[in-house]
Amino acid sequence: MKSKDKELRRSSNGITGGYHKWLRVRTQELDWLLKLKAAREEEAETPEKSEEVQTLKAELERAQVVKEKFKSTAIKVQNKYDELMDINMVTAEALERETKRARK
Repeated sequence: MKSKDKELRRSSNGITGGYHKWLRVRTQELDWLLKLKAAREEEAETPEKSEEVQTLKAELERAQVVKEKFKSTAIKVQNKYDELMDINMVTAEALERETKRARK
């Protein structure tokens, strides 16, 4: 059985080898395809896009800093609002008590 396997491999290698030669010949005619692929890869790695990406990243970082400052300010304003509401409620209650006392 081993000898049959070797025979089969030899015959298929011949067919496969012929196919590979044919394929090489066919693909040599398509060298423009490789050039196109290389050009696309170069476009993907252009420094302009890299600079653009760096610029956008810097803008994003600045926007995040502005967002954090805004958030901090909004929290301060909310705390001040809550404080003023508390003062207003205390003042309104005191005024109501004084009004009731004055009516008596």
